[in-house]
Amino acid sequence: MSNNPCRTCQATGLPVLPCRYTVIPQNFPVPRADPLGVYSGERVKDVAISDRYRYAVRTLRAGFLYLFYESGPQGSNYWEAYAVTEAGELWKAADAQSVQGAVTKACSSQGGHNALRMQYLVIEKPEQCGKVWLAYSEHKWSDKTLDRYKDAAIRAKRMQPIEPAKWITGAVAANHQEIYALDSNLKSALEYFSDHELVNGEPKELPFKGAETPPTISHANGTHVDPVMRMQSTRHAWHLRNTAQGDQKDKVLEQLHNQMMDKCGDPSMGVEYWPMGIALWDAIGLTDELNGYYSDALGALARYSDERKLEITAAANIRGAKVVLETRAADRADQAADRVREGIRVGDRGQDIRVRNAVIESYFPTMEGKQAMAQLERRRATGEIDAATYQREREQVFAQHLPADKRGEAGQAFDIYHTDLERQQAELDGRLDQHKQSEIAGAWPRYEDNINWDKLNAFERQYEVFQRTIKQLADYRAQDLIKWLESPLLWDTLEDYHGEDPDDGEEFAEVVGDLIEGLGSCPSGEAYLTMLVTQRTDPTQPGALFWRAIAANQDELRKELAEGLAQAQAKKDESISGAGGFASVVALLNSFKKYANYYKASLGRVHQKDPSKIPPWNRVLKNVGFDKLVVTCGDKVFSYLRINNLADYVGEKVIQHLFLVRGGVPDVDSLNLVKLQAQHEGLNRAQTLARIRTARTLMEANEAIVRQPGSVALTEMWSRVRPIEARQQVTNMRIGVAVGFVEVANLIKMVSATDKKGKDYAQIVASIASLSAAIIEIGIVPYHLLGAKRAMGFQIWKLRGAALSGIASFINAGIDFAAARQAAEENKLGVATLYYVKFAVGVGTIGNTLLLATVASAPFIKKLGEKTGVRILVFVGTNVSRWAAAAALARVLGMIAGWKVTIVVTGIQILVWYFTPDDLEEWCETSAFGNQTFGKPFTDAKLQEEKFAAALESVG
Repeated sequence: MSNNPCRTCQATGLPVLPCRYTVIPQNFPVPRADPLGVYSGERVKDVAISDRYRYAVRTLRAGFLYLFYESGPQGSNYWEAYAVTEAGELWKAADAQSVQGAVTKACSSQGGHNALRMQYLVIEKPEQCGKVWLAYSEHKWSDKTLDRYKDAAIRAKRMQPIEPAKWITGAVAANHQEIYALDSNLKSALEYFSDHELVNGEPKELPFKGAETPPTISHANGTHVDPVMRMQSTRHAWHLRNTAQGDQKDKVLEQLHNQMMDKCGDPSMGVEYWPMGIALWDAIGLTDELNGYYSDALGALARYSDERKLEITAAANIRGAKVVLETRAADRADQAADRVREGIRVGDRGQDIRVRNAVIESYFPTMEGKQAMAQLERRRATGEIDAATYQREREQVFAQHLPADKRGEAGQAFDIYHTDLERQQAELDGRLDQHKQSEIAGAWPRYEDNINWDKLNAFERQYEVFQRTIKQLADYRAQDLIKWLESPLLWDTLEDYHGEDPDDGEEFAEVVGDLIEGLGSCPSGEAYLTMLVTQRTDPTQPGALFWRAIAANQDELRKELAEGLAQAQAKKDESISGAGGFASVVALLNSFKKYANYYKASLGRVHQKDPSKIPPWNRVLKNVGFDKLVVTCGDKVFSYLRINNLADYVGEKVIQHLFLVRGGVPDVDSLNLVKLQAQHEGLNRAQTLARIRTARTLMEANEAIVRQPGSVALTEMWSRVRPIEARQQVTNMRIGVAVGFVEVANLIKMVSATDKKGKDYAQIVASIASLSAAIIEIGIVPYHLLGAKRAMGFQIWKLRGAALSGIASFINAGIDFAAARQAAEENKLGVATLYYVKFAVGVGTIGNTLLLATVASAPFIKKLGEKTGVRILVFVGTNVSRWAAAAALARVLGMIAGWKVTIVVTGIQILVWYFTPDDLEEWCETSAFGNQTFGKPFTDAKLQEEKFAAALESVG
């Protein structure tokens, strides 16, 4: 203690050592059978989690500690507040309004103070105190929140009471939240437990950073190390307080207890009592911890993928190359068949015409009748008319030029003629199909002998086992996370963020985004997120977490959004192209004025440059550049009110408007965009499909689409909603992701109007995959960059696990339309892993791969880029290593959104990688699963990927 101690050090009274409730894995070693020890677990134990986890107690994490005195030495109904450092040390503020966040504090500027004093608070003159209410919060309470908790009923849901006057007379409060602060009792708090097995100063079983080199999770044959796969890490750094061993073991606890006892009254005056310990609710921290454990499972998948990227990319490329070559052969055969059919048009060949003329000569006596019938037959043969039109017009020709008694016989003669033509056409089609199958069958076999299929198949089996195991593990962990997301204690804690404080609203949205992050990667989480988005659509209700976050938890916005979503749901099936529908959507969008004004002002708050004006945010500043809410739930949101046909509907446009405005697009621009979409977009989609179906080449179709009047108008309007240079990272991210989801929905509408076997369907499916890849670029770059800059050890893998989950969400948006949705859903995490690995390898863009069966053609994109100016749509991933690149991609998406995305990505064909046989043969031989009888085997995944992509990059 300093010779000149501060006021805090001098204080005497009732010492109270506060801790917090948390959750730990079941196998974490603790001093007692029940990790809570003597702490009651009130309200916490009401949430019945599985036996995979147990509730425990840790010291406070960074945040704030609030005390409300119903009565005390300073009067009635007043506050005290403490800043809590990351190490859990307490720093008393002058008042609750002025308390500031603390990274580290010392109790005296004089030096020489005893640091143990900062581990507990002292309630002075406890004999004068009535009930004193305590609450820990990671968030600084606004003045309005402080006023709210003065209400006794509301306070009782959030804060925990102690009764100092009763305590010091020997009575223990009835709620049993307090404990005697004996050194043996204090050991229940994990930071005071002295028997942890430490690695780098952390408990081995639940590290924060972990070992400098994490243990290997996989082997080259694809098998995994199960204990490593199941490892978990805490989100909250350890600051252990009792690590000494030998004869110094537990001495610090003895010193702490003795010091606290010295503060208790005045023994010389006969006033002596026990110090108190209390465990406080930390529902946000506890839920965040469970989310971290869930992310650890996905992080294990990311680690496996990182360790085995050589094998994963080789296997994917081999499978993909086979499909590519077979499809290329099929395309080549189809082109040849088209030329054959053009040259041998059954029904319009010389021999067919001679037979046709003979039939005509037999029945039509006049030249006029012969010419009319010949013209009709020619139109039928060339496909100018359909069968119904032909039949109707033939009856007219017969009625005009044939006697009644000859018409039936003539009809039979022409039918026999047509039947013979159809037989000949079927024979021709059969021969052409045989040729196609022969070409497909011969496309790949030459490479079979270069692949060690036993090794490849064995790896894929083990890889599939690992993915299934991880998916199940993640699902189990998600179930416990969901229980806490549904807990009344969490909902009560979220009341710390006041509904009339805009700064609180920003932080609330980030809290919810963090707590639900990544949940879409498992069945339980997927179902829960879908329920939040599509069923809990009244943001005025406490459990509507997603829509409350979109409304920034602001009371007025919650009411406005509740009414708007209800109307949007009611008008879901109302087209905006009609006068009534258009009027409805305009009126509805105009009703979101408070919402628009909030997010307009939000840009200024989030992008504040003056440090003195930045609010006391925790998560807003941590998450700048992310949009976790939409990354996690975007696929659900943008399919929530979508109608899958070419027209646009009221509900869809409400969703579009809400998320563009949230991204920083002025509501006037968003409304004008909807007006133009009502006028042009449905027709544009129909015209685009027609162009694709009838054009001889995709480039020809694109050039025609560009000139459509609706395209010109929408181009100008979309240019106004793209991110601009003045907007910061958060805006680029929000707009880029929102626009991407809007465009995926646009393409899905087009798919709904196509023949599932037609080329237009295949081309648009490829476009959806490529566009999904572009959104992924925007969505996951921040995770990797943050991991590289700020995170360490296991925290990196939590981030990358969350990134992998975000990928799965984007993929889900792209497969939403598919008839084979269930199969796609089952493989979604596997597809996401492949994207993740491609991204990690850093070659080209992950847009080049969706199961490696849907890929972009480098020469095609190059030529298309020269025509449209969109040079980086597909290959921007080559240089996506800085925020600027991610922002650039967001700007491109904004610039080309609407018709231009349709133009560009609709032009991306499926499976158009071209290899010389020698290139591919050598690559197969030297890949991770090649026989490696010649050439230099690959040992580096990046080089292996570069060589595989070399042919793509060099063609054209």
